Amino acid sequence: MLPVYFVILTPSLFTYSIIRRLRRPLLCLSLLWLSLSLPVVADDGRLPDNFADLSEDVQTVILEYAFFSEKANQVWGQDFEEASAHAMVKYLDDYHTRVHIDFAAGRIRVESERSKTPLTAIRQALVATLLTPADPSAVDLYTAADMGITGKPFLAGQVLDQDGKSIEYPWRAERYAQYLIDHKLRHKGARYWVDVAMVSRHKQRSAEGYRPLVEQAAKRYQLSPALILAVIETESSFNPFAVSHSGAYGLMQVMQDTAGRDVYQRIYGRSDRPSRNYLLNPANNIDAGSAYLSILRDVYLRDIQGWQKREYCMIAAYNGGAGNLLRAFHSDRKKAIQRINSLSADDVYRTIVHKHPKAESRRYLEKVTAFKQQWF
Repeated sequence: MLPVYFVILTPSLFTYSIIRRLRRPLLCLSLLWLSLSLPVVADDGRLPDNFADLSEDVQTVILEYAFFSEKANQVWGQDFEEASAHAMVKYLDDYHTRVHIDFAAGRIRVESERSKTPLTAIRQALVATLLTPADPSAVDLYTAADMGITGKPFLAGQVLDQDGKSIEYPWRAERYAQYLIDHKLRHKGARYWVDVAMVSRHKQRSAEGYRPLVEQAAKRYQLSPALILAVIETESSFNPFAVSHSGAYGLMQVMQDTAGRDVYQRIYGRSDRPSRNYLLNPANNIDAGSAYLSILRDVYLRDIQGWQKREYCMIAAYNGGAGNLLRAFHSDRKKAIQRINSLSADDVYRTIVHKHPKAESRRYLEKVTAFKQQWF
């Protein structure tokens, strides 16, 4: 029988790095429980035999914080990268090849570190990337498994080949991948890489694919489609694979235990919370994020008078919570509402961007309002 490691109980630098990166109390508790009761990763890198029977949250802890990080770190060391809200990072080739799509900057890098067949690995990764559909269920970000390539590629129209054509079919993806290997390949030591630029209006092209879902949610919750699109751009830059350590998932970065649970209870009439996979589905995510905006407007901020003032407050509250938003005006909730209602919309905006207790929320309001103007 193969020996196993127990996270937490076996002190190590790796164990410390896992705990240090945990920012979600519930996941930290899950990991503590897991360490006392379940073997995590065997010496040969296998997952526990009963992995499929574990709850989704426990599977997430094992994959994201134990198995995945350790395997990738063994190859990339200090250059280890992981997926985030604005970037998709996917490892292939037994973790020796990596795809990094920066949705905010519009850049793609496919690189290989100490691969036995670097050119072949990069070529295959390029083809897979160009043909990957906008379906997070087809891409496992926390293993080195191949990406599913069924359905219309989510990068179609966002990346053009050497002839300026959209890449939607295997033959075109394979031809462009070979072109990149022949003309754009760079290397330093054992590392090889290819950089690919997305089109300048790649966010607009991506938004086209989600617009029907946005229009549907806007109608259902009486919101401006431009507001929903602006929130998506700010939260994820239209990255359908968006994840974050705060526990937020998907295009609108909906958190399971706060916004997600609120939407389930108040809108869907359920007592549980949405799962990770549920929130990574673009249709579910856009509906849930839009529903939460409506909850902020109709429940937590319903006493604010004037649509523009209420919208500014909704935007800031989506990022930092309604409580923090009101504290920017007064420590007492009732007096904060009164203060908001006594101010002009411009003064409410200025107060939020200068006095909100969270600097991130100050910038967030500025970003969303600026992006919203572009989506009208």
